[in-house]
Amino acid sequence: MSENQSPMEPIDDIDPDDPYTLTAPLEIQSVLRNIKLSKSLVHVYVLGQEASAITTVLDVDSKENRLIVDSFNDPMVTQQVQRARKLVAQVTLDRIHVKFVCPPLAPCEFEGKPALQAAMPAALSYLQRRDAYRIETPVVNPVICTITLSEDTKTRKVRLPLADISIGGIGLYDEQQLPEHSIGTIYEDCQIALPEVGNLTAALRIQHVTDQTLTNGKTRLRLGCAFVNPSNSAINMVQRYVGRLERELLAKKRGFV
Repeated sequence: MSENQSPMEPIDDIDPDDPYTLTAPLEIQSVLRNIKLSKSLVHVYVLGQEASAITTVLDVDSKENRLIVDSFNDPMVTQQVQRARKLVAQVTLDRIHVKFVCPPLAPCEFEGKPALQAAMPAALSYLQRRDAYRIETPVVNPVICTITLSEDTKTRKVRLPLADISIGGIGLYDEQQLPEHSIGTIYEDCQIALPEVGNLTAALRIQHVTDQTLTNGKTRLRLGCAFVNPSNSAINMVQRYVGRLERELLAKKRGFV
């Protein structure tokens, strides 16, 4: 927390007054050490950009008040992360969703290998809700959500790629194909083809909408959508698919793929 920041103000988007937020340094360090011991994958997002990366916690140095994480495989992503003013890190630990704002990362060495370091986070969200955790879906061969639109006496199908998924809902990319993007809009009977899991049918409600500018100068919308009264079978399908993605990411991180 900066000297000019009131103790009652949120620390970026982590609210210190939320009952699920930890602000005591020893509690934060304990959670981070458990993440290290479990070798859980940490998803790091650059806010306001599409850049993201996966890492693991290597060390929680309480004496130097620093967190050390493994270096990233992609040099371009590493540069984006190091230049970023604000990063958000997310990880699941024993089905508990952990989230914290990560201070700027700087290169360092840990046990003779390249690594990244940052000051210890000032606050950490520790929320036991599986639906709070989202995982990015593949960019190559993306997961597709098919939405059927009724227009006068005709129907039209719109196929939109997923950005991410959780049991709470999905993120979609839309290049102005849907007729309505207002928050609260509900699209019924949406079909989501989950690879190696099956076809999921659910109603989607738009929760938030953001504009994104692509590298080619074009713009698209990112729609955050919640499942509306999903069935138990739909939730189970999402859980199986999320578990599959997590196993694939872990295998890539360990060099098995």
